[in-house]
Amino acid sequence: MAEYRQLHHADELNEAAKLADRVFRDHEQVSMGQAFPLVFSPGLGQSFGAFEDGKLVAFIGLVPWLVNAGGARLKVYALGAVCTDPDYRGKGYAGTILDMVKEHIRKAGASLLLVSGDRGLYTRNHCYHYGSFNRYTFLPENGEAIAAQNTAYSVREFASSDWYTLHELAESRPVRYEQGLSELAQLIHSQAVASIYKQEHRTLIAEKDGKPVAFAVLSIPVRYQTSAASQAAEWAGDASAVAAIFADAMKRYSLEKLDIAVPWQEAELRQALLDTPFQAGRNNGTVFISDPQLLLEQLTPYWNGAIDTQRGELRVTAGEDGQFTLHLGPDAIALTPQELVSVVFDAEPKLAEQPSVEIQERLAALFPIPFPYANGLNFV
Repeated sequence: MAEYRQLHHADELNEAAKLADRVFRDHEQVSMGQAFPLVFSPGLGQSFGAFEDGKLVAFIGLVPWLVNAGGARLKVYALGAVCTDPDYRGKGYAGTILDMVKEHIRKAGASLLLVSGDRGLYTRNHCYHYGSFNRYTFLPENGEAIAAQNTAYSVREFASSDWYTLHELAESRPVRYEQGLSELAQLIHSQAVASIYKQEHRTLIAEKDGKPVAFAVLSIPVRYQTSAASQAAEWAGDASAVAAIFADAMKRYSLEKLDIAVPWQEAELRQALLDTPFQAGRNNGTVFISDPQLLLEQLTPYWNGAIDTQRGELRVTAGEDGQFTLHLGPDAIALTPQELVSVVFDAEPKLAEQPSVEIQERLAALFPIPFPYANGLNFV
């Protein structure tokens, strides 16, 4: 009989990191425990495991975050590092643990679960693709053009005296994961996503008239040459200065291309990258809305008085068939779980039936909500 529980002790979490290493890592990659320290943190103690005869055979990593969405603070969990010992696969451990995770995050008061993957285990449990992003492929010629247009900026590499500067710039973003100064340093050092692709972080700062105005953290090949493209992991500050950093990086690190995922709400950066080729895409992974009504309540500050969830002007009710009804004042619209995710996060929601013009206008006034890139420094 399998035993399922949260892992709170260092020895158990070390075993979990070793299991994850056997499943996900090779000799050229750092340990999962080093790349994802909060997943395997006994201090947080959020991750779950399954045991057979005292042996850890399956694991799901879980980390709580706070996401600032235009003044609203959303309580969000991120799920990743999901693995099962190869000798114990096919026994349903991950599905059972996922049910426990969903119950846990509800008790914790989280409204969202961000999932790093999109396989059947997650889609069966109402985790759906979400968000509206432009995915840019930044090429050397794009860098040359932007560098010629942005001569007012000078770009340099990060120095150890820059942490206050980086944190102040990061905090200036209206849509962001909340990151304390030391937490930001740890996340940059851990190189979570970069380690997957055998890359490393490099942090650049743009200055104008001697004052730092932007930074960007880039994931680039250093020790190993891989087929994976370099990526922009995180950035903050003046959009033109951020673009100037991307341009500088192409030449500084001899990059062939740089992948940049920009959410719909970053209109100024999209404008700065106007001549850069892109494809429309989604956020990373999938999302599960653990408590729709709680999500609306947590979002109330974002709407800045335009709606009063406490007076029932905007609320969600769940039916016995698993469907939802979104109430917008005197109007209402029936939604499947996937349609609810699309309404909340997508610039062009995908609905089976077109709602009335009045409901479309009310939805457009409230949604989509702004949300940061889930594949950045806070990726799990």
